[in-house]
Amino acid sequence: MPSTIEIPADVAAIAGPVACREFDNADDHYKPGLIDWARSLPTLDDDEFANVAASAIYDSALANQFRGNWEHDHFKATACFTEGKRRYVAAGHDEDCRGETLYGLAHARVMREQGHTPSPAGECTCQRPPGR
Repeated sequence: MPSTIEIPADVAAIAGPVACREFDNADDHYKPGLIDWARSLPTLDDDEFANVAASAIYDSALANQFRGNWEHDHFKATACFTEGKRRYVAAGHDEDCRGETLYGLAHARVMREQGHTPSPAGECTCQRPPGR
């Protein structure tokens, strides 16, 4: 049965195109909660956002181990990636800068918590002036 719940435009702008596909593929009973969750992302301070992102990354990775439709978990991790990039650009970095975003920091934290060694943090490639 096709979905009857479409992603609102404001949520699509927060989440990004990949997360929109994951939203479309998620079971409908998750979608109202995903909408509210995504709308809260821009309101979080950086520490809160990093914690939410780490949780979403962990849940998405864990879900990959099981059969079934876990698109709602993947939506959250992907939306956090997009929001992390948005915050990085808002801090003055170029869109294509390869430096470490809050999402990247959260991902590295989850890896360490699971006993893995994350890749070294990316360095700023846009030559953003210090203090900006």
